[in-house]
Amino acid sequence: MLGYLLSSASWRAIRIDLQIWELSGAFLAISGVLGLSWHSFSIFIEPKSKGKLVRTGIFAFIRHPVYAGILMVCAALVWQFWTLPRIFAWLALLLIFIIKIRKEEAFLSKKFPEYLDYKINTNRLIPFVW
Repeated sequence: MLGYLLSSASWRAIRIDLQIWELSGAFLAISGVLGLSWHSFSIFIEPKSKGKLVRTGIFAFIRHPVYAGILMVCAALVWQFWTLPRIFAWLALLLIFIIKIRKEEAFLSKKFPEYLDYKINTNRLIPFVW
């Protein structure tokens, strides 16, 4: 889905408001990747054995900044160059990320006892909302 969204239209928005959304999403995703230590970053849902729970930086406000950033960038691209297949691809990507987040959080809850407290104090994808 992500590959389709990125390859089916221009990566650069023409409208300034959508450029701001794209840049904000990219900043959010990059902040999430850089906020994780080398021992914690993984593309898989199961945490690494030497991984640590990161609760600082962008992770103090949102539990999944990389997913949120990717969704923001793709939403801006879909908004500007919208077609039904692209809208459905974005919705499918959202659904995939939600499923992945739920499974990932189950693993994190088992590995880190303090994750429950972290979940209570931070939102998943949208600060102050969800």
